[in-house]
Amino acid sequence: MVNKNIAIIGGSSEIAIEFKKLCLDQDINCLVFSRNLNDNSNFIKINDYIKESDEIIKNLINLKNLTIIFFNGALYENRPIKFPTEKEIALTKLINYEIPIQLTKKINKELKNIEKYVYISSMAAIKFREKNYIYGSFKKKLEIDIKSLNLPANLIFRFGKVFTRMSEGHNTPPFSMTSFQAANAILKNLNKENIQYGNFGLSIVAFLLKITPTKVINFLKI
Repeated sequence: MVNKNIAIIGGSSEIAIEFKKLCLDQDINCLVFSRNLNDNSNFIKINDYIKESDEIIKNLINLKNLTIIFFNGALYENRPIKFPTEKEIALTKLINYEIPIQLTKKINKELKNIEKYVYISSMAAIKFREKNYIYGSFKKKLEIDIKSLNLPANLIFRFGKVFTRMSEGHNTPPFSMTSFQAANAILKNLNKENIQYGNFGLSIVAFLLKITPTKVINFLKI
């Protein structure tokens, strides 16, 4: 991590907040872009990530050994009202797919100082289940399209439930973790590439999801 710079996209995420604290403890420089967070420490307020992409790039252009981490994520399914509205579907697509993919394309085209792109995905991307089909489908689409961009390096983290505002009201499956634990897993594994899991237990769950028929998963409400 010597001389490492990290740009955080989506800095108001609880995981991102914990991640920045860990970076500060290790003297890693973090530049945070967020619509909602303002802690007056290397923070840049962005109201619209796509429309203000030039502003983001302007602040990244002189940073060396740069890793960009996209913490953007929103889950509207698995609520008391089972099916999300059209507005929620559009927001799910925007936050989980459009923002990270469009920013990645533009940054990768215009900047040559990026060492690695990192994305927060989900176990929902493994198999589209009834309870989070839309969320999972956009996370999976992001994973697939990232692989087609010929990036210098990329790392995708798949987490299960992380205890945040986004997960309130959801069931608590095995191998759930706190925001701190998730942030710590990201920091410890930043040197890796391709798909990684928040912990070893989730990698086992991922294998079971892959081999279990979707009908069985929906029946068991996994």
